[in-house]
Amino acid sequence: MPQRRLGVLFVAVLALAIQGRAQDVSAPQSSEIPFEHCDRLLVVKVKADAHDMRFLVDSGATSMLNLKSFGGATDDHIHITSWTGTAATSARAVTIPALSVGSHEIHDLKLPAIDLSPIGTACGGRIDGIFGVDLMERMGVKIDFEKKLLSFKTNAADVKGAYDEMESSMHGCTVAFEQGTAKEFGECLDPEIVLYTPDGEFVGREKVLEYMSQRYFKFAPNLLYDATVREVKMYGDALWYSYDYVLETPQEHHTGHGMSMCRKSDGRWRMLNMHNSVRDQSPVPDGAKR
Repeated sequence: MPQRRLGVLFVAVLALAIQGRAQDVSAPQSSEIPFEHCDRLLVVKVKADAHDMRFLVDSGATSMLNLKSFGGATDDHIHITSWTGTAATSARAVTIPALSVGSHEIHDLKLPAIDLSPIGTACGGRIDGIFGVDLMERMGVKIDFEKKLLSFKTNAADVKGAYDEMESSMHGCTVAFEQGTAKEFGECLDPEIVLYTPDGEFVGREKVLEYMSQRYFKFAPNLLYDATVREVKMYGDALWYSYDYVLETPQEHHTGHGMSMCRKSDGRWRMLNMHNSVRDQSPVPDGAKR
């Protein structure tokens, strides 16, 4: 087998995934979230910074939060839109690190916060915010009033666009790995990364870097890797993909299957999760060792 200077599994899979051809991208995917009710008002369950909440669905209003449901608000001048038009208000502003509806998630969301308790009092239930037209557009939401569902759809063009952006962001990662520069390579990893391997589970950037240094960096650049991406999907601002791989070091030959997820944070794409299983592992014969 010819020698090639390639990054090992962790980086090479990412490079192959973001450079995948159109046929590697899965068909458009959709998901549906059923409505709940507060009297006759339509409500959808959301997670705001990992807390379960109930947002009123209103396609004619700007999204906003119930001030009594969120802390850390700051005074700010916010523009709010309703059926009466757009106007500036002195509503407070709240930044939510992550807001998700079903499997669709967005990050670093800034919304106005006012007292929405009169709405909850009128309908007889808790209302933590309003899921308005701006969030619907940003998350690609469609409303089916007849079936009482929120639906999401991601097309292949959206996935390809995300790949192009991720490829630019991750361009130097393979080089950083081949050169053994752990600091630069660490920037390719989300701080909350979780890596599952046959050697164990590693949580957080420091633990993953420690594992990669001990397990693979010592062989650089004498590594050979090949992968076939099987399926790619997009969930909100995160990308998920599965693949089969072959990995060789001067000591071992591996084949296996993996699943990975990456997301965009602080303006760039980083690896968030990787789960690899080994289908076959054997030592490299002495005569074949490099």
